[in-house]
Amino acid sequence: MATALGALALPSSAAAALEVRLTIVPAAPKTGARAVVQLRPYWTYLRPDGSCCKLVAADVNYPFKVEARSPTGRVLRVTVRRTKNRYLWAGSFVFRRSGRWTVRAPQWGPRYSTHYGARPRIRVSVS
Repeated sequence: MATALGALALPSSAAAALEVRLTIVPAAPKTGARAVVQLRPYWTYLRPDGSCCKLVAADVNYPFKVEARSPTGRVLRVTVRRTKNRYLWAGSFVFRRSGRWTVRAPQWGPRYSTHYGARPRIRVSVS
């Protein structure tokens, strides 16, 4: 009986898990120009029908870590801070080399799951 009650009290693994979605503005940055890396945190909740998952913007105070991996493999830190919009974190970054970059939130690696619409790792073409 206690086990059954405990199972009801604890959320499923998909319920209330923190996920992030990364974006770059502009989406196709130019070499040497400033771009903005945006991070939006979301809670994942089961939908009323029991399917997974509904994303709900999360107002969290979390030490998000974001990295940019250059085409040569060099990893650079991107400092993001909470903006006036409590659901958005952002930081500026200059892509110093053209080519294909990877921007990622390493706390969600190494698999970087895109379940539920999350985007903890994105690829960016810099010209």
